[in-house]
Amino acid sequence: MAICTYRIESFYGLDQSVSESLLSPAFSPDAMNMDTSEGDLAVTKGYVKLLPAAVPAESTSGVDRICFFRSASGEIPIAISGGCVYTYDAEEEEWTRAYTYSLVQEKRHYSVLMTRIGTTDVMLIADGANSILKFDGESFSAFGSEAGCSNISVGCIAMYRGRLFAAGNRENPNRLYYSKLPGGERTIEDWGYDEDSPAVEGGHVEIGTTSGDPITAICAISNQLLIFKKNSVYRLIGDRPGNFNIELIEKDSTPVSDTATAVYRDMVFFVTDDGLHCFNGVDTAAMPDARRIKRIMENASVADTRMAVAGDRLYFTVKLGTETRLIEYDLVSRRYMQYGGFAAADLTSREGSLIIANSERYVVKWGEGGSFDGMPINAYWYTPMSDLGDKAAIKSLRELYLRGRPEGSSMLIIDAWAGRHRDTYRVLLPETEEDVLEVPMQNEGRTLRLRLGNEAGGRFSITGGLELSLSVRKRTE
Repeated sequence: MAICTYRIESFYGLDQSVSESLLSPAFSPDAMNMDTSEGDLAVTKGYVKLLPAAVPAESTSGVDRICFFRSASGEIPIAISGGCVYTYDAEEEEWTRAYTYSLVQEKRHYSVLMTRIGTTDVMLIADGANSILKFDGESFSAFGSEAGCSNISVGCIAMYRGRLFAAGNRENPNRLYYSKLPGGERTIEDWGYDEDSPAVEGGHVEIGTTSGDPITAICAISNQLLIFKKNSVYRLIGDRPGNFNIELIEKDSTPVSDTATAVYRDMVFFVTDDGLHCFNGVDTAAMPDARRIKRIMENASVADTRMAVAGDRLYFTVKLGTETRLIEYDLVSRRYMQYGGFAAADLTSREGSLIIANSERYVVKWGEGGSFDGMPINAYWYTPMSDLGDKAAIKSLRELYLRGRPEGSSMLIIDAWAGRHRDTYRVLLPETEEDVLEVPMQNEGRTLRLRLGNEAGGRFSITGGLELSLSVRKRTE
């Protein structure tokens, strides 16, 4: 018989890319609502209300879009629900219906863009059924004009090289529109030709040839415009119509929604049925670590996925049956984590923080509060099932060593498996991280795994990993 130690040096994140027995102990095949940002293991902070009033429920629809109009005079929260557009009055602490769409699609996706028309800050909103809507901080009005060839319906918009680009017109699904280059009397509301100055004129170009491959999203980075179609991906390079060059990037892709794209440091991230992808300025590909959430994505729907970048973290939602999961990807450390127990209807960012419109129609701020706005957080972390590379050996659990601290009297629940045998331990971590908690254990088996979780929404943190003392013997001993 020999004594050995199973050690987890630090906690990293989810990894479902390989069999559990091949995983590093730092990864978890299944974890929920945990924070591992500094290598420690802690219950996530949750979220709090950013605005005290819920978005009005004038229809059975949830919140379809949340965004912020920003200008030198401040910001105005804007919410869209069931074809109604609401603005928030910070002094009165209430939402006011400011605009109602004449046509409302069953699938309500809104492309939102902050830009300028002349010297006026405006927010543009495209929905695919109506002409673009513009908001100047005071009132909403229709964008464009018949004379400017810009009073048409489009579903996605982006600014590139000083021009407004738009796509997603039902009658012309392959058509990419672009405005005149602003200057003089020209504005982004002018999409027409200019025989005298072709370098600054507006117009359109067809991307691909088949109506069965419509444009679904466009996304701009510093030197090119990425164009997603139902089954292909293109890019546009150039700064004026005379040198616009359109190139096919991928000819057999899966559909990408306009709400499932985000830009970070001149890279475009997007989600498809098989996980997280990236366009690095040259080509598109699945992220090298996309398979770390393989099991989640195998059962997930991304038809209504929402995505946002907040700081150095990328967030996106997926549907698992009737549940919504929020996936977090740390763009620096390459960690994944999933969050659940609440429904996120839409995502955006504000001052480096993630902002969520939840199923209760409140606008909430992620990363604060200690609960999901009063709802308890259910958090857990499974270690990989392991035979420690010795299937013949019988492992007897002896003692678990932990450092960390609870919040108040919150208990840590430890489930320990030795083979098929499971025991549960309910412990209180030390009040200071200088002390080490010793948890005597029992049972034996040829494999082992642990589950660390909270109780009734309680909070705890584990510092410096953990150590499990084992005695190991062969059957003949």
